[in-house]
Amino acid sequence: MGTVLQVLLGLVILGALEALFYLVRYLQERKVANLARRLKALGDGKVTGSVLLRQGRLSSIGVINDLLQAVGPARALERLLEQADLDTTVAMLISISLALGGCGVLAGFLLHAGLVIVILFGLIGLCLPLVGVLVMRSKRSAKISEQLPEALEMMTRSLRAGHALEQAFHLVATEAPSPINVEFGRAFEEQKLGRTLEQTVVGIANRVPNNPDLNIFAVSVAVQKETGGNLTELLDKLAETIRSRFRFYGKLRSLTAEGRVSGIVLGSLPIAMLMLLVIVNYSYVKPLFESRDGNLILAAAGAVWLVGVVALFRLAKVEY
Repeated sequence: MGTVLQVLLGLVILGALEALFYLVRYLQERKVANLARRLKALGDGKVTGSVLLRQGRLSSIGVINDLLQAVGPARALERLLEQADLDTTVAMLISISLALGGCGVLAGFLLHAGLVIVILFGLIGLCLPLVGVLVMRSKRSAKISEQLPEALEMMTRSLRAGHALEQAFHLVATEAPSPINVEFGRAFEEQKLGRTLEQTVVGIANRVPNNPDLNIFAVSVAVQKETGGNLTELLDKLAETIRSRFRFYGKLRSLTAEGRVSGIVLGSLPIAMLMLLVIVNYSYVKPLFESRDGNLILAAAGAVWLVGVVALFRLAKVEY
């Protein structure tokens, strides 16, 4: 057992050092990268090619990048990072996941927990970075939906001034706040490279998945391109529709706030109590971690807890 712990500790330290290396470099390059992206969004007419299209980069190390090229899940993670608009690499995400997973396994061994708990701790640590990226993607999508009505009104004013739709995209890219300016900047660059309007708006919807507002915008523009009609009036009505939906969702969230808070409090109480007992009186809960029956009880309790949390949040969800 001592040899196994030493090996695991060495792997954890190695993964932590690699994750720290990527984190330090990410923090150093973040400010410069954000400034460069804003300058590219503004554009000076001298840049050729696509300047806003995110460069696919699985890893900053050539050998690792070549190895990840043939891995399907790595490509899926790269798309996820692009949708979350994170200036990081798949290799960095995997390194952080492995480091946290190793820390979870090590914590299980230090608590003298059973195999089931050790594996559970490792899986939780392994999945935490991925969950964080999914949350960031969801927040970015919500922010884009919030900014979309203003962007549509900006496009409407540009069209009424006699500009083409391509120039309306460029206006949003230069004048609107982030992150919606980045997406319309990419759309503007794609049109400059020769992509059709339908491909451009569908690309925006694909880069921000599960966003009904952008899906409505993409479908409306594509249908209008095929059938004709007043695009200015269409964008005006679409902006008002999205605003009305946001007002409805705001009222709905205020009416269901009590149920959501109750779910958060009741769901966090068992975990908080277990952590408190581990800190204050570990000998009391020691059998749960070190015996086979205790592991089974914890696993069953975790499953029941998960079902209860899902039920609580479903009770606060309104079907519409």
